[in-house]
Amino acid sequence: MVDRKKLKTPNGLILGTPGSGKSFSAKREIANCFLITQDDIIICDPEGEYFPLVERFHGQVVHISPTSGDYVNPMDLNLNYSDDDNPLSLKSDFILSLCELVVGGRDGLQPIEKTVIDRAVRLIYQPFLNDPVPEKLPILGDLYNALLSMDEKEARHIATALEIYVTGSLNVFNHRTNVDINNRLVCYDIKELGKQLKKLGMLIVQDQVWGRVTANRAAGRSTRYYMDEFHLLLREEQTSTYSVEIWKRFRKWGGIPTGITQNVKDLLGSREVENIFENSDFIYMLNWRRN
Repeated sequence: MVDRKKLKTPNGLILGTPGSGKSFSAKREIANCFLITQDDIIICDPEGEYFPLVERFHGQVVHISPTSGDYVNPMDLNLNYSDDDNPLSLKSDFILSLCELVVGGRDGLQPIEKTVIDRAVRLIYQPFLNDPVPEKLPILGDLYNALLSMDEKEARHIATALEIYVTGSLNVFNHRTNVDINNRLVCYDIKELGKQLKKLGMLIVQDQVWGRVTANRAAGRSTRYYMDEFHLLLREEQTSTYSVEIWKRFRKWGGIPTGITQNVKDLLGSREVENIFENSDFIYMLNWRRN
C-alpha cells in the first residue's frame, strides 16, 4: 500500500482486464481513505457500482437521470473557483466546453459563437456576483434566454441546440442543485443517463468536483476524485481536454484524481493520454491469465 500524498504527483490510474479487480481495488482505497484520513471523496459512477458502499458510509448518492428527482446545477459557481481575481473567466471556459458538446460539429464552436456565449455568461452571473447568495445563481434556462435575446444569428443557433436541455425532454440539468453535494463522500450515479446525456453528465460532474477542490483548498482539506470508465472521458475532445486540465492543476489545489478503466486500448488511443501518464505517479495494473 502507498500513501499517495507522499508521491511527487499523487494522480493515479487503475487499469486491468474485466474481472481483474479494478472496482474492488478502488473501493478498498476509498474505504481506507474514508476511515483513516479527513479527505473528501467524490466518485463519478457511470455503471452504478459504487453507491452501496457510499450509502454504507452514510455518504450522499446523487442519482442523475431523466426520471430522478436529484438535480445538480451546471451553473453553480464557487467564488474560489479560480486562483486569480475573476472566477467567472474559468467558469465561462467550462460553459464554452458544455456548449461545444451540445452544439457538436467537427470544427467545434466558431469565434463569434464563443463571443456571444461569453457575453451571455457575464450577463447572467452579474446578479449573483453583486449579491452572492445561492438563490441568485443562474440555471441553464437563463443562459438559453440570454442567447435568445441577442441579435446575432449565432446566438439563436446555440440557443436552439440548448433547447432540448432546457424546455425539452432532456432538461435534467436545468434545475438548481437540491442534494447535499457538500457531504464528505459523494457518489454521482449517472448509469441511467443516455449516451448523449452521459457525456454531458460526466463533464458537469468534473466541474462540480473542481468547485469542491477549490473550496477545500481554502479549508486546507484534500479532495480525492475517482472516475470509473475513464476512457469515456477521453473520447470527446471537450471532456478529454477538461480531464487533462484536472491532471495538471489538481495537485497544487490539494486534489487527487484517479482514472479507472478496462478499455486500455481506448485509453491509449486518445491523443491526450500522454499528458495523463506524464502527470501520474500512481499506476495500478491488474490482470489475470489462465496458463
